[in-house]
Amino acid sequence: MVFTADIGNSSITIAVFDNNGKLGFRSNLSTVKTKCVDEYIIMICSIFDLYGFEYRAIDGAIISSVVPPLSNVIGDAISKLFSCKPLFVGPGIKTGLDIKIDNHTQLGADLVANTVAACAVYTKPFIIIDMGTATTLTAVNTKSELCGVVILPGVRIALDALSGNAAELPYISLGAPKALLGTNTVDAMNSGIVYGNAYMLDGLIDRLCEEFHTKCINIIATGGLANLVIPYCKHETIYSPDLILDGLYLLYKMNQRKHKQM
Repeated sequence: MVFTADIGNSSITIAVFDNNGKLGFRSNLSTVKTKCVDEYIIMICSIFDLYGFEYRAIDGAIISSVVPPLSNVIGDAISKLFSCKPLFVGPGIKTGLDIKIDNHTQLGADLVANTVAACAVYTKPFIIIDMGTATTLTAVNTKSELCGVVILPGVRIALDALSGNAAELPYISLGAPKALLGTNTVDAMNSGIVYGNAYMLDGLIDRLCEEFHTKCINIIATGGLANLVIPYCKHETIYSPDLILDGLYLLYKMNQRKHKQM
């Protein structure tokens, strides 16, 4: 079995795939930069027990990380627990992507994994919307070229900035808006954040369609907050919550032989 870990700014998503690529389980951990190797080993072991999986069955692992201080910590935890050296998504890894950005090393490992997974399933051109700590839009054209990325503040960051900088606006939980026009502060904030992000995404998608000179483009959404915002977008969108995990598994398989020879 293959163990995958996506280390994000807010959470760490871990998952296990069997050798046929079937997802066994996925789980989320809070990203805590101060935790040490043994603490993460204990947490990962507990999750395996929770889902009834035997961690000794893991024979390979891959990590994508956008949190450098945790990369080696999680890597060492995996090495000690599974007795295998994890593969990291980064420079030198085989991706099969034709990346057209200025500096390949600046492309986030999460965006690489998302794009690899989408290329394997969806017709091009497509846009991947990843809604996590930041919201990103990654565009791939009909020539299978990764043309570039749009990065903007994530939904939660925008909401917390609003609350933090306006004295009378509270910190709130996000949920489905009751209506476009809120009749109290909480409902008004909730509506503004959800509808505001939805229409912002619609506008960016329209601009990207103009960039590609087409109205026929696949839109794939993933990330922790996508299921909240995407239903309020006007564009038809495919929701794929496990996109990055599927991409990590595919990347592991692409690089498996080379990695085992290292």
